[in-house]
Amino acid sequence: MRNYEGTFIINADLSTEITKGVVTQIQELITKNGGRVDRIQEWGKKRLAYKINKRQEGNYVIMNFQMESSQSKKLDQGLKLNDNLMRFLLVNKDAL
Repeated sequence: MRNYEGTFIINADLSTEITKGVVTQIQELITKNGGRVDRIQEWGKKRLAYKINKRQEGNYVIMNFQMESSQSKKLDQGLKLNDNLMRFLLVNKDAL
């Protein structure tokens, strides 16, 4: 299993409950693909450097997790289907 760090920007217009639901969906997607979430950091609402989808702010969430590299493509595809995610970045920490 490889160590990954995921940075997720969630739509800031959503309520707190829906935002927590999106974080839960991401966790479930990781575990469904054979991964394990080690740590979640919620940075909260931050101003973006540039507008994304006509929005100036987003809720930042950082997740550290472990997953087989063969499953990371499935995770990437599943994350692209979530309309509440404005952007995300998955980094293989072992490669650094």
